[in-house]
Amino acid sequence: MASRRAAGRIVRGLGYTSAAAAVGGGVLYLSYRPRDIPGSEAAAVPPPTYGEGGIFRPPSFPNVKTRAEQIADLKRSSGTVSGAVEKAQSGITSLLKGDANDVQESNQGGKDEPYDLLVIGGGATGTGIALDAATRGLRVAMVDRDDFASGTSSKSTKLVHGGVRYLEKAVFELDYNQYKLVKEALRERRYFLDTAPHLSSWLPIMIPVDKWWKAPYFWAGTKAYDFLAGSENIESSYFLTKSKALDAFPMLKKSGLVGALVYYDGAHNDSRMNVSLAMTAALYGATIVNHVEITGLEKDADGRLI
Repeated sequence: MASRRAAGRIVRGLGYTSAAAAVGGGVLYLSYRPRDIPGSEAAAVPPPTYGEGGIFRPPSFPNVKTRAEQIADLKRSSGTVSGAVEKAQSGITSLLKGDANDVQESNQGGKDEPYDLLVIGGGATGTGIALDAATRGLRVAMVDRDDFASGTSSKSTKLVHGGVRYLEKAVFELDYNQYKLVKEALRERRYFLDTAPHLSSWLPIMIPVDKWWKAPYFWAGTKAYDFLAGSENIESSYFLTKSKALDAFPMLKKSGLVGALVYYDGAHNDSRMNVSLAMTAALYGATIVNHVEITGLEKDADGRLI
């Protein structure tokens, strides 16, 4: 009887050991399995399709107003605002005189109504506001004294990232707001890549590891990043051996190099994205003009902008 119990304990111990070894082996395989050099895989965006006869036909877009027509709209709007102010003032005068017909006439809008919103600056923020407002039915005008994306919007990191550093702060500082920021950024990253696949792509980022103890630290961090992304992630992070890391970047310092961790984030063409936002806003009816400088804003008698 005692021998049977001893044998049972041995079998259970072997079973637990085998299960732990299988799980550990699976984790090691997923982390250390052979990988291609980062960036050598096929493009995330499929190649363009071609029509009959192998001729590529770009999609056609509705015509938008020319630059001259949009500048004319701006000038006409300025005159419309001034006329509206004069009509309003005459309407008040007519009301005091008791002429209801003049009041009704002054309240009837003409064909060329003034803009609801004027956006000054054609960077990423300005074009985004113009597009959002235009798609909500507002009459929008946006001007920039230089060209679109001529400032900060063309000098970004080109990254569409969820924020690995924010995740590190969330863990070590127990900051729930940083955690929510990472979740929101990861969700928006997926929206961005799905909305503009022709202007964005997944970007493998390699972190060199120069000490063995850093490998599990970086591995845990990148895996947590993958876990938070969930189904919105395209590729999980992985470990590169020293030889693979040197194949990818031969100029890496060889002495002390253990390997590298690779995780994925997004990248985009910031200037083209900026111009695309401006063009899309124009497509929805916004007046979009570059190389036009705002030198002053007119105010009415009460000090309100007109």
